[in-house]
Amino acid sequence: MIFNVEKRKKRKGAKILESRSYYLRYRLGEMPADKWVSLKTSDKVVANAKAERFRSQKELELAGLALPPLQITARKAPIWELLAEYIAEMTSQRRDGRYVKGTKAQLERLTGEARWRTLGDVTSDSFLSWRRANATLSAKTLNEYRGSALKFLDWLVGQERLAANPLGKVGKIDGRNDIKRERRAYTLEELGRLFAVSEDRAIVYKTAFYTGLRKDELRELQWGDIRKSAEGVFLQLRASTTKNGKADRLPLPAKLAGELEELRPASCTASDRVFATVPRMPRFYKDLKLAGIPRVDDHGRVSDFHAFRKSLSTALLMGGTVPRVAQELMRHSDLKLTTGTYTDARARPLQAAVESLPWFGDLRPGYTQIGAQISDSVGRSVSQADAKQGAGKGVKPVGNKRVSRALSHPVKRGQMVRAAGFEPATPSV
Repeated sequence: MIFNVEKRKKRKGAKILESRSYYLRYRLGEMPADKWVSLKTSDKVVANAKAERFRSQKELELAGLALPPLQITARKAPIWELLAEYIAEMTSQRRDGRYVKGTKAQLERLTGEARWRTLGDVTSDSFLSWRRANATLSAKTLNEYRGSALKFLDWLVGQERLAANPLGKVGKIDGRNDIKRERRAYTLEELGRLFAVSEDRAIVYKTAFYTGLRKDELRELQWGDIRKSAEGVFLQLRASTTKNGKADRLPLPAKLAGELEELRPASCTASDRVFATVPRMPRFYKDLKLAGIPRVDDHGRVSDFHAFRKSLSTALLMGGTVPRVAQELMRHSDLKLTTGTYTDARARPLQAAVESLPWFGDLRPGYTQIGAQISDSVGRSVSQADAKQGAGKGVKPVGNKRVSRALSHPVKRGQMVRAAGFEPATPSV
């Protein structure tokens, strides 16, 4: 092993020149030749101290105990620089723009409030402290922050800038007991009133209800997305504008297609937006008030823009649409979303359902065959005619035949026959 602190010398003509700063000349392990490293100081004491630190680091690396250079660099870098690289990588992979924007906002808030300046600050304890401080957020939201942080740190692990994910053992919050805001569905009568008072905004609300498009999807809707086929007019959604990233196809009701066609400017292009503006929530709430629709009903359920989707799903199922078809129109991946979350339980015609069941008449004893047989104290059947008060106690058989007495009554023609007992049965041998 060679490990010397010295100044480098070189010949220039007849002279030998010496460097101003000290260098470390070393050869460790099985290195084939000496290497020189500038210690960037002209003070020999400082140079020796730097050389010792360098040797310790190199020996650790050779023993597999030191951090690789990429990890050392990453730990020193400001975390916002690493975040910027991560967001740029997501953008280059053509991830959904809204998803990238949301991830960026979450990570910036988390790193700022948790005071993560470098990767050395990122620990499970610091994250858990931040999560406890934000306990007022829903479990779903807190789990989304956790997921964004995990993906960012996993990306650093894959880039060999981090040895392991420091949040890898942090679990999710169980949100099953969270009090969730329940969204209601508008009745058809309420929708009619809303469309009537909304003036030029009514066409936006109608499109939201009849197609189930979300607010952001309505904003991105272009005239070129409205197309015709032999079956009728339909929307050909672009994958870049949908929540699930799929180029879905949605049929348009003929009357809605006609109203949209009347609004189409003569000079518009296929890339022009159908709606110049989509009403903001303050304007929407004013329209609800004009239509006499409360923002929160008597059961605590809220009325908002996204309720148009729940209204569509509820109206389809209540109208007899096959659930699997309703699922396709709602663009849900799971049928449970359509029939459960997006169906207003209070709009289901439960009373009408039970009233539609067939009625079987008066079931009081003596008017039907139900209850016509009453057993005696030992389990034998006694005819209804003998089943008077106290007849179930000590009923005597006829002789030793062990059969019940049967009393018959005269029957008038054309009248309901009451239960009058049976003829004596032939005794078993």
